[in-house]
Amino acid sequence: MQEQRAYPRKRVNEKIQIKDINSGKLVGNLVNISTGGLMLLSETPLTPNRLFQFSLALPTPINGIPVIEFGAECLWVQDVSATNGPCWAGFQIIDISDLDTTLIEQLIKEWTD
Repeated sequence: MQEQRAYPRKRVNEKIQIKDINSGKLVGNLVNISTGGLMLLSETPLTPNRLFQFSLALPTPINGIPVIEFGAECLWVQDVSATNGPCWAGFQIIDISDLDTTLIEQLIKEWTD
């Protein structure tokens, strides 16, 4: 299947948690990311068409910066009603600073496809 995304995503090589800035609660673990979007695996049910303010905790600070913050819209959620398992969800990044975009680029630079 041909890649349809404007920004191809990179698979995560380490455990990276994503938190909701407004609630401070863990939303899920990062599965893949690009400067345009991401996929999470979450124990919490998520709803499509919802906006979030996320904080991504870097495994190691980049240039002394420990987190990346951005706004994202949940575009889809896997139907987990049959499995009662974790929720897979896809997000489009809709609000991010130039600095945080550069940090994402640096973070994924060495990851495998």
